[in-house]
Amino acid sequence: MASQGYSTVEVTKEGKLGWITLNRPDKLNAFNRAMLNDLLKALSEMRDSPDVRIVVITGRGKAFSAGIDLKELASSASPDEAEELFAKLAEVFEAVMSFPKPVIIALNGHAYGGGAELLWAADIVVSVKGAKIGWPEARWNLVPPALPFYGVFSLGPARAAYLALTSGELTSEEAYKLGLVSVLVDSQEELMSAVREVAGRIMANSPDAVASIKAMLLQVKRSLPVGYGVAELRRLARYRKTVDAAKAFAERKEMPSYDW
Repeated sequence: MASQGYSTVEVTKEGKLGWITLNRPDKLNAFNRAMLNDLLKALSEMRDSPDVRIVVITGRGKAFSAGIDLKELASSASPDEAEELFAKLAEVFEAVMSFPKPVIIALNGHAYGGGAELLWAADIVVSVKGAKIGWPEARWNLVPPALPFYGVFSLGPARAAYLALTSGELTSEEAYKLGLVSVLVDSQEELMSAVREVAGRIMANSPDAVASIKAMLLQVKRSLPVGYGVAELRRLARYRKTVDAAKAFAERKEMPSYDW
């Protein structure tokens, strides 16, 4: 069963699973305003549907998501408009993190920036081998708001600091060993069946127990000051040089450089 009214995501229901598929494959599923709004709408629909017990978020094409669409950032007419784009991304992160039903990310390909950050918000990540997960925010005069906090748990403080400060990346194999990825499969063909198997194992358990575990996990995530990271992200988004760097790349494929 498919839902209508979305321009950048596909929303389908399969039994008790609700699927949200990012659908801008030609743009590597980068987050523009339309997609962020579609995600919020889809999550609200899934939250209110009594038929959906577990939500799966995945991407169409070779990437899960490249993060914020730099062309969208480059087109910002004012600091307020640039900040609003990242405020909307933070709203999506919060919606996923606080979702009352289990959320699985089916990592079909590379995830960068906001796409990588979204992995922290989900409950379980099932990934194909060979996917890259990266945090290039500092290159663009931005910050990854969750990595310095949630990353300390699964990656350790030194690795989290290294990735944030160097705009580094992990392979999905490394992420599996470190605990960011829950299940690792060999191919795209195996990914969806692995997600269905994980969902089936969850639904073999008591729904009351699952709801309690979700609430406990949320308490742990809420105990970390990720809001500070979001505030820093929004502050840096207002800088003229942030938008100028995005514009230079969007127009000339020119990477930003900085004087120290």
